[in-house]
Amino acid sequence: MDILFWSGGKDAYLALQFYRQEHPEAKIRLLTTYDETDKIVPHQHIKLQDIKKQAASLGLRLISVPLPPNCPNDIYLERVKEALEDSEETIDHLIFGDWYLEDIREWREQVWGDMGYSCVFPIWKKSIHDLLPVLLFKPITVKISAVKEEFQSLIRVGETFDQAFVSQLQHMPDDIDPMGEKGEFHTIVVFKDLYELVR
Repeated sequence: MDILFWSGGKDAYLALQFYRQEHPEAKIRLLTTYDETDKIVPHQHIKLQDIKKQAASLGLRLISVPLPPNCPNDIYLERVKEALEDSEETIDHLIFGDWYLEDIREWREQVWGDMGYSCVFPIWKKSIHDLLPVLLFKPITVKISAVKEEFQSLIRVGETFDQAFVSQLQHMPDDIDPMGEKGEFHTIVVFKDLYELVR
């Protein structure tokens, strides 16, 4: 069994799609951490109830891990480790939707590797021209779910993330990563039954 760290956004969805292409028979479960006080996924600003609906739309089981507000790394790792160890099945790989940030990948490989887990990164260093078509031709819509304060005059929550949006970013004066990899913005993958939940 493989565990995909699921944020509810486009990167996790892309990781799922590319991993399934290479491993069509893999048994996958989703793992999401959320703030235990308001039941919202940090950074993404996605409600846990929406994450559960995404998992249902994908037909995948969800492991949800509550975290305290402003959770420090040691508590994060402890709680996720406990959730992984509670699994009744052997975990083969941990799957992440990282794209090109070397320090984050190295951190994941070190901390999870030290615990005995193998990490895989299905969209690592792939061209945006390979990634965007997957989002455009699947039965989903990707919406902006959160925007870093300094970019809120340029990007709005609720905007659709598509080819036009990416092209628009390229003409902006600020150096905004087209995938929001540096935290400029975050996204939610919207399935048909989630449309009414996205502002």
